[in-house]
Amino acid sequence: MNVDRRSFLPRLVLVAPFVAAFVGASASAQTSPPVRVRIWCEGETSTSAYPEGVDAALADGLSRRPDLQVTRGRLGDPHAGLRDGDLDATDVLVWWGRARHDEVPDERAQAVATRVREGRMGLVALYASCGSKPFRLLMNSMPCEPGSWREDGRPEFVAVKAPEHPIAAGVVPFTILKSDMFSEPFAVPEPETIVFVSNWERGESVRSGLTWSVGKGRVVYLRTGPESFPVLFHPSVRRSIANAVVWGARRS
Repeated sequence: MNVDRRSFLPRLVLVAPFVAAFVGASASAQTSPPVRVRIWCEGETSTSAYPEGVDAALADGLSRRPDLQVTRGRLGDPHAGLRDGDLDATDVLVWWGRARHDEVPDERAQAVATRVREGRMGLVALYASCGSKPFRLLMNSMPCEPGSWREDGRPEFVAVKAPEHPIAAGVVPFTILKSDMFSEPFAVPEPETIVFVSNWERGESVRSGLTWSVGKGRVVYLRTGPESFPVLFHPSVRRSIANAVVWGARRS
């Protein structure tokens, strides 16, 4: 095909800025540092659901993402797994706790809450972590407890109430075949966004995906994740947790 050089050059001049912008954006995306995620866990779980621990299941899911860099800490580690150096190297702290909230040193819980308020770190609280010290400090020390609960392994039906929110990206309504139940009233401050709501066969319901802006930081609560059932292997649960991590780190 013959091309008139006189007409080709002006077109090249017009297209060049768009090509440069695309190349620059691609290079920027490739060089963007990964989100530094620290998974914190009590370290006591049901071996029937998570033989290697809840934190191992969470790490397995998050480590599959090339944009996430994962480390882990446990209550039994020095400084309860929450050394200042580890927290300072964390963009988002994923917290899983259930029965040992009181064993977390007050000073370490305050260190977490302070960093979140200052915008140095986000917090993603899972399951019964709504009762943890850092979460309650960030929720103005409200009880942060559900109205009732039961552990009978019945299906949980999760509705997406804010499909436009980044935490819901790629998530459609889904069912967890075996889970436990939390119900309203859930004693937390009014959330910024209700992303998910869970329902059960007996008519119970709870707001199960919530977000807050606290000071300069972001806090997410995702209800699902009991250690008695392998919920953390569910694809939609894994996606919502990964989305929450990225949102909590203020990454697009």
